[in-house]
Formats: sequence, structure tokens, C-alpha cells
Amino acid sequence: MLFEYRVVHSDRKTIAIQVDEDCNIIVKVPSYAKREDVDAFVLKKKPWLEKAVKKQMQRKANRKEYTDEQIKEMRKRAKELIPQRVEYYSRIMGVKPAYVKINSAKKRHGSCSPKNGLNFSLFLMDKDPRFVDYVVVHELAHIKHHNHSKAFYDFVARFMPDYKEISKM
Repeated sequence: MLFEYRVVHSDRKTIAIQVDEDCNIIVKVPSYAKREDVDAFVLKKKPWLEKAVKKQMQRKANRKEYTDEQIKEMRKRAKELIPQRVEYYSRIMGVKPAYVKINSAKKRHGSCSPKNGLNFSLFLMDKDPRFVDYVVVHELAHIKHHNHSKAFYDFVARFMPDYKEISKM
């Protein structure tokens, strides 16, 4: 096998592969799964795994550590800036969030709850302002489209035509 991985047997029906933040590969399998079947599945997923491991290695190399003071300052800035950007874009997009919260998520820039509440990471304050606006538009678009369909991205593009380039920042 080209990859070393840990197998976790559980009460599930399908096989799932994940690459954690330390680049460990974890394969979650049904309790009855045979090792040779798991090996075959992992081998079949080799191209995806190579990309996922490479992406996680890049993330790990670029991961920045913050002091408590820096986090406190970013939270303060986020609580000032993000609600303003949400208000601005919600007006022009014709959507209204149930609430706006700032959290300390490191793996997710933003999210939209099923009840249209928006959550944003304070670590957005370390990003380009255009990227912050993109995340705001993206999450507001989820109020209208709770998915990542073509209609969702068409809606995002109406308010941010260059979102594809900005999203890569």
C-alpha cells in the first residue's frame, strides 16, 4: 500500500476517508469490513488522497500561531467589521440573517445554520478584505440557497462576479 492509514471500525454502513490536520489518513469502515476490501477502496481513492494529503500539508505549513492578545484584537475587529459587511450585503442581496456570531473556528471561515444564522471566524481578520466580503456574500447566499448548487453560485456571482478568483485568496 502506498499510504499508511488507520482503520476505525464502527457501526456505519459506508467507508469514509479523511485526512486530519496532521496529515494522518483515517479510514472509517463498517465493523464487518475486511482489510483487503478496505485496501482496495483506499487504492481506488489514491488520486483523491494524494491531493488531500498535499492540500493538508500546505495548510499545515501555512498554519499561523496566534498569541492571546492577537486573538483578542482580531475578535474585536471582527465584531466591528463583519456585522457592517453583513448589513451592507444583506441589503443589496435582499436577504436577512437571523443572527451574526463571531467564533474562533480555524477550519471554517463561515457557516449558515438551517435557521439562517450566520457564523464567522475571527481569523478572517487575517485575510484580504475582498476575501472577507466573499465569505459574507457566500454565507448570505445560503439564506436563499441552502446548498452549493449552480443556482447558489449564480446568486453569488450576481453580487460578486469575480468570486472564483477571490475565493482562492
